[in-house]
Amino acid sequence: LGYGEKDQVRCDDSFNSFEEVFVIANEQQVDLVLLAGDIFHDNKPSRRAMQRALEVMRDHCLGDRAVNFEVVSDPHANFHNKYRSVNYEDPNYNVKLPVFAIHGNHDDPAGDGGLAPLDLLSSANLVNYFGRVGNIEKIMLTPILITKGVTKVALYGLGHVRDERLSRCFERKDVKVARPEQDTAEWFNIMAVHQNRHERGVSSGSTGVKKGYIREAQLPSCMDIVVWGHEHACMIGAGMNGLDDSAQNKFTVLQPGSTVATSLVEGEAKPKHVGLLHIRGNQWKMDALPLKTVRPFAIREVELASHAEDVDFASEDSLMTFLEEQVTDMLDGLQQQHPADASDEVAEQRHKFPLVRLRVDYTGYMTCNPQRFGQRFVNRVANPGDILHFHRKAAKREAKADSGRADGAEDTQPTDQEDASGQIQSILTDFLKGSKQQLRLLEHQDLNAAVFDKYVGKEEKNAIKQIIEDSLDRTRALLGKERYEASTDRKAKEQAIEEMLEKARVSGAAAARAATGGPSAVPPSDRGNAASTQPKTAAKTGASAAKVAAVAFNDGFDDEDADDDGLFDDAPP
Repeated sequence: LGYGEKDQVRCDDSFNSFEEVFVIANEQQVDLVLLAGDIFHDNKPSRRAMQRALEVMRDHCLGDRAVNFEVVSDPHANFHNKYRSVNYEDPNYNVKLPVFAIHGNHDDPAGDGGLAPLDLLSSANLVNYFGRVGNIEKIMLTPILITKGVTKVALYGLGHVRDERLSRCFERKDVKVARPEQDTAEWFNIMAVHQNRHERGVSSGSTGVKKGYIREAQLPSCMDIVVWGHEHACMIGAGMNGLDDSAQNKFTVLQPGSTVATSLVEGEAKPKHVGLLHIRGNQWKMDALPLKTVRPFAIREVELASHAEDVDFASEDSLMTFLEEQVTDMLDGLQQQHPADASDEVAEQRHKFPLVRLRVDYTGYMTCNPQRFGQRFVNRVANPGDILHFHRKAAKREAKADSGRADGAEDTQPTDQEDASGQIQSILTDFLKGSKQQLRLLEHQDLNAAVFDKYVGKEEKNAIKQIIEDSLDRTRALLGKERYEASTDRKAKEQAIEEMLEKARVSGAAAARAATGGPSAVPPSDRGNAASTQPKTAAKTGASAAKVAAVAFNDGFDDEDADDDGLFDDAPP
């Protein structure tokens, strides 16, 4: 919510699609809505964005319809606000459509008080905010236990944590999962996460800046479904026939994607849907419902070298005429795919001003001014200033295996903003790898996160100061734990300390490579494919769930309990 709200054409796009989600939810009489992060585009959403969010939820989530399920877990272990209860049980509110949400990387807790935008929605009793990690060094996943008739659902949430840090936590086996103590096998386990699913970033020579990601093999194998947020490409459009069980784990991944295009890349051009999940006992099915309020978007790749025989690309006028023909052809295709609806003024506006992106490989040729080119389509597209994206072929590099990429997953193109940010980070990384300028106490990945993600992206004024203080605290703790021979020789003592720091740096670098799927990452094992529509083995029991169902932590990472590949053990403790 709030993306492009200052754009005269696209200002209402995010709000229109957000409201459509709740219209569909009420039409389908769903029990609850699950949002897997990034409800807001900014960490500090504007007053307009917050007001629109409150209005939509008040209009569609409050009413007289009965809530037909029961939360039987301890709400103090599930929720984070002052009231520590599920919103529909509050006698002062009449909630007909409960919403459960985790935070993403755009709207995560930050700043004074460590509050997230979801905290405001939670305090207004419109959202059940869960999945916030209190201690990122020791993560505890506690489920919201939901019962309805014979169906028992354990809903887990993990709000966004920086991928490299979360991956190291998985590698150290410092993530524990709470399982219901009674009738463990009868619970249907769903987990909402908001992390990078694939490697992305830019490369510059031998020191490219690559963002970490979480491999499916690292997530708990006791899950039946993982709802994967953060990734904008909608991968559920084909319904059940298009879903594949994870090649690295036992669960099925549902990637619904975003409701609004925030970057002009291939993944955003796919038709956007919401998933309607039906669960009965231990069987489930998913229906993909298309969103009708999404602005039409077309993207095309053109290589100038392929048309050099027919067009004189040495002339800027000829180049712009050729590119204009390409864009016009794309617009004609969109007109046929999305016919105009004169009865709906908003729909007619979307039809009149679609989104268009033409990626131009100009290797060996000249470019033109994208802004001047866009003037030809001012009254025909929603993004005249950035229709064109010029790029050149990257230098050939040795192919490396990507153990974290799911079968059939397409390459993820960096957005323009990611590309510029990654290039600056790459320059800094190259500079700091020099012998004289090399950082010894502060890792450059932590510095990049503090500067670009927090200080620039979220306007946290104390982000750089905080990361330095945290680094100094870790170093002091390291020196306090390690022992070295006392010596009166100052140089010998400094040399011993340098060796300790180097040892810690190498260990941290190995963990970072594992987080980005580097050579040191543990290859995923073949966990087999579980049929999503087949019931799990469950023990028959007549015991009813207590109001506060007991849970126990399953340390699936201990050597004696873990599987051979270090995954969670499905058996209860």
